[in-house]
Amino acid sequence: MAMNEYLIADPAERKERAEDKERWTLEFLRDEIYSTTAILAREMAVGDRAARNVLNRMAKRGLLVKDEVKFMEGRALPLWGITSSGVLEGLTPEEVETVNLRSHRVGGVSPTTIAHTLDVQRCRQHCEIDLDFEDWTPTRLLPAQEKKKNHPDRWSVYPDGVVMQPVKDERLVPVAIEVERSRKTPQRYIQIIRGHIRNIEAKRYFRVYYFCQTKNAAASLQALFLRLMKEKDIGYWVENSEESEKLSPEQSVKLFVFRGMEDF
Repeated sequence: MAMNEYLIADPAERKERAEDKERWTLEFLRDEIYSTTAILAREMAVGDRAARNVLNRMAKRGLLVKDEVKFMEGRALPLWGITSSGVLEGLTPEEVETVNLRSHRVGGVSPTTIAHTLDVQRCRQHCEIDLDFEDWTPTRLLPAQEKKKNHPDRWSVYPDGVVMQPVKDERLVPVAIEVERSRKTPQRYIQIIRGHIRNIEAKRYFRVYYFCQTKNAAASLQALFLRLMKEKDIGYWVENSEESEKLSPEQSVKLFVFRGMEDF
């Protein structure tokens, strides 16, 4: 855990550390729009109490807004959302030309989607902080996401995010991230599997990481994918020098990596 800036003796270093935490928070929320204290605390590399001090300070300056999502049983989850001022804070003119201008709307978070959204944010942090992946792109910022469903530029399926993974030769390659909180029907999974394979064949990304609530759930989903791919003879087409070759379901399922979320 990083040291609180108030314990740093040098005023210049203390100021720089405080500015770093605000910058990291704004960078994260420009993509995610809103989040919780705990998630933003990890983004700042501090504890929850120190994070609340930073977040309250930013809210007083109009960079963030406090909000909450209320559930039917009466409990409420506090949230922090980025404002229009926060979106533009500290950006260069060149960055202003391309930054996504969406800000948080108080009261606009649905209780039915919040758990999945926060799990995606936790997976993003796991990828970027623990695995050293880079350049996360959330679903809503992926290419042609705003186009109509029959538009030729739309992807076959949209994952929860795409992030750049380091590989052995020091290159970065795009991989898709999916967070699976509950099971879908077999028919829906068949559509999703085929959609991901079409995206991989189009080189939009090279692998799909599925994060489930537990390792057991991840192993079960992997077994289901393999069964469905065998039953429907779903395979990945590889372009060789002379002709295309369809890989077997057993080979093609290796394009999907299944992980549990217990450890993070």
